[in-house]
Amino acid sequence: MNVKLHQQFEMQRLHGAIDDTRDMQELKDLAKQLVELYFRQKAATAWVVEQSTS
Repeated sequence: MNVKLHQQFEMQRLHGAIDDTRDMQELKDLAKQLVELYFRQKAATAWVVEQSTS
């Protein structure tokens, strides 16, 4: 999968923000948000595939 250039910059920015964070609770909250987004994306992808094959 190719990541577009602007997405690469955003990813690097977020990596930097994570690296700079010293608050463990903030990192835990971020990880939980990322897990939720991951599963929402999987559900959205499955829905699109289902729609295109129906």
